[in-house]
Amino acid sequence: MKKYAMIYKISVVNAFQYRGNALTGLLFYTLFIATFFFLWTAIYKNGAVNGYTLTQMVWYMCVSELVIFAGRVPVFGQISDDVKTGNIAYPLTRPVNYIMMQAATGMGGTVFAFSITAVLGVVLGFAFVGPIPGFNPLLLPLMLLSMALGSMLQMFSYMVLALTAFIFEENQAFSFIYGKLVFMLGAFIPVEFMPGWLQSIAKCLPFSFVAWAPCRLTVAFTWDFFLWAVPWQVFWVAVMIVLSMLMYKGGVKRLQGQGG
Repeated sequence: MKKYAMIYKISVVNAFQYRGNALTGLLFYTLFIATFFFLWTAIYKNGAVNGYTLTQMVWYMCVSELVIFAGRVPVFGQISDDVKTGNIAYPLTRPVNYIMMQAATGMGGTVFAFSITAVLGVVLGFAFVGPIPGFNPLLLPLMLLSMALGSMLQMFSYMVLALTAFIFEENQAFSFIYGKLVFMLGAFIPVEFMPGWLQSIAKCLPFSFVAWAPCRLTVAFTWDFFLWAVPWQVFWVAVMIVLSMLMYKGGVKRLQGQGG
């Protein structure tokens, strides 16, 4: 694990050195939150919607985009390019696991992006609507745990989709569709806003546990929801890790079988 810890450390240092990229992301984050603040203000003229107040909804968007923006590491493009160009053969000669190496690199970039975006998100939340009613700072570590799991779920899901490059020559559509599903099933609107039949489906799929679970815990924490949502997040993260390992192992065998 010392090898992957070092890769993680190098990734954090690199992210700091190229912090200009993160600062550009902060601009888009601010524009996104401001746009949806005015949108939700117009929607909430008649009061609360499906149990969420305007204050909760604005903070929901701040947390949602924090998880999405911070977890948007270029792991999909990197792995896809490695497979398509054949560069994935080079790590085979190194004493590291390719998936673990990519995970450590991605986590390093995520931690840096999350740290600076979180500060901006808090500032924007207070500036637009003030504090979250009933927020308990003692529960913040549990909320951060859910956010971290959401980011990990997104990263390993993109790894799984990227490894389809072993089978499909062009796999960009998978990334596009996945991003839209995450956006619609919890990132843009809470699952509670959906029709009852769709809620039942969404609550069993991994897409909702990227953003909806940590957002709901932040704006309206309950122990019942925490004890239900976090195990689901852990389950889906484990599923994606296992899938990425199996797909990588199968893909490498196929490359070796072709003499690549």
